[in-house]
Amino acid sequence: MNDLWVGLGTRDITPAPGLPLWGYAERKGPATGTLDPLMLRAVVFRAHGTTAALVSADLGRPPMRDVQAEIHKRAAGLGVPHVFFAATHTHHAPEMDVPDAPHANVVMDATVEAIADALGRLQPARVGIGAVTLDIGHNRRRILEDGRCVMLWRNEAQTPTEPVDREATLVKINGADGQPIALLVHFACHPVIMGPSNRQYSADYIGELRRQVEAESGYPCVFLQGACGDINPYLDKTPVAQGGVEAAQTVGRACARSILAALPGIEPRPAARTGVAYRQESVQVGTRWNLNDAEQHRIVFEAHGGDKGLFGRYLESATPDLAVPLTALLINDALAFVGMPGEAFVQYQLELKARAPVGTALLCGYTEEYHAYFPTLAGALAGGYGGTTASYVGFGAADRLALEALILLAEMRRPPAEPCCREAFRIVDWDPAVHGPQG
Repeated sequence: MNDLWVGLGTRDITPAPGLPLWGYAERKGPATGTLDPLMLRAVVFRAHGTTAALVSADLGRPPMRDVQAEIHKRAAGLGVPHVFFAATHTHHAPEMDVPDAPHANVVMDATVEAIADALGRLQPARVGIGAVTLDIGHNRRRILEDGRCVMLWRNEAQTPTEPVDREATLVKINGADGQPIALLVHFACHPVIMGPSNRQYSADYIGELRRQVEAESGYPCVFLQGACGDINPYLDKTPVAQGGVEAAQTVGRACARSILAALPGIEPRPAARTGVAYRQESVQVGTRWNLNDAEQHRIVFEAHGGDKGLFGRYLESATPDLAVPLTALLINDALAFVGMPGEAFVQYQLELKARAPVGTALLCGYTEEYHAYFPTLAGALAGGYGGTTASYVGFGAADRLALEALILLAEMRRPPAEPCCREAFRIVDWDPAVHGPQG
């Protein structure tokens, strides 16, 4: 008997023109229209009495903490006590990081409505996992021989850079009748093919990727942004007058073609073990500078543009004892989503895939809250954008989160409170008759 149930809910969260856009400090003026719709999708998982929602929204960052708290409260009232909220990180969506952001309540209502819809559509489901290579981006941080960082924002020549994760993970979810429920696409690349000259609402390349996949496969497509803190598209910030819209659409279509070609090879099957587990922990990461010191605060504040800067507004909450949320959602003891509240460098995504105690572990940035950049230790020492600029969390903040994520996933698979039993100590020798030939 298949005890995993899945449902999907969708809302269009595109506002009317006129709202300030998030993502580029140098953008001149509010939104003038819509290029492609901003979407919000909620995938609700239920097994053995535990229910959780995985939400993906076309926003630059999640809404502020008070809005998130209300989303969790209202979802719990529906019978969904666990919500994993992630933004796709488009730079062409309304601001979410100011108190009483004009679009935040719309997003909140849409999230709750989408979760309610997904609940009403719950059905027995099967999951299949595959992967495909998408070669559309590069590591934008080049480290010189003296250890300093220089920025390679655009890389039209596709000069090789490292590290990069070109693997897109595909999670294909079917009903017991074989009909599509959803296709989850996890990939790490900044959606910034269009630059600040674009003033229309858009999900950038992600919007065209989804549109094409949905049109040709019949699967509603849910995009999950990975750890793209240091990953840019080759065609970064192409001006609209120089074909920026067309560039974003061309890249999106190329990604969709690769995804569509891989789909027939992914066969959803009943799981050996079904289950849904969710954990959220508060992890103390501190700040790199003592921002309680007036002079240090002034320097950091002014370096980030002061009152008009995109990141300066976050410094008020950046206290020396700063703690941030780490979120984990585990499906069938085999598929894990780990959420970090900001822009983690891709190295952490690669390491999570390699080290996590589950078959497939996906690091999602821009989850629950937003605390700017989470560089590696080497990246923080090298400086540059994301290393020093636009980063205020303490040294090793992402390392703390990454280690805690591994521990969380292990505990979620085998809770530490589980009583000791003799079976756990049983030693099994290799038996060719049972386990097949070695090698």
